[in-house]
Amino acid sequence: VALRLFLPDSWTSDVSRLKRARVPVEHRTPRSKPEIALAEIDRAIAANVRFGCVLADAGYGLSAPFRQGLTER
Repeated sequence: VALRLFLPDSWTSDVSRLKRARVPVEHRTPRSKPEIALAEIDRAIAANVRFGCVLADAGYGLSAPFRQGLTER
């Protein structure tokens, strides 16, 4: 499983900073941590990784879109 870097708004809103840090263009769009987590779960599913559960800290549990995304998957 891979990791994706979370970039706060202070980064994604500063194009020159993103360029200096060589952040790939496809990763410059602001995304929440739950959105990133669901995308990683989707990548694992697409790669036929088998798993029985998803563990996350309480912050993810507070995110209704994250919980709904897990239910949909």
